[in-house]
Amino acid sequence: MNINTKDGMAQAVAWQQKWVDGVKEGGVWVVPRSGNIIRISHRNRTATVVSSLVSEPDIRKVFEEMGWRYVDPAMELSIL
Repeated sequence: MNINTKDGMAQAVAWQQKWVDGVKEGGVWVVPRSGNIIRISHRNRTATVVSSLVSEPDIRKVFEEMGWRYVDPAMELSIL
C-alpha cells in the first residue's frame, strides 16, 4: 500500500481500522513489523504508543486520516 496515493491511503485506513476494531477499550494493539505497542481508546479516539522498537510514522498518518489522535510520548519528550 502506498499511503501517498488516495487509493493506498483508503486501503491502509480499512486495514488498520479492522485491527483497531478488534481491540477492546483500553486494550493494546501490537504491530508485528515494528514491535510497537499502542493503547487504544475508542471512547476518545486516541492511540497512545506504550512501547516502540522502531518509529512508525505511517501508523500516525493513517490514524490521523481515520480521525484519531495519535500520542507518542517518546516523540514529545525528544522535542523538548
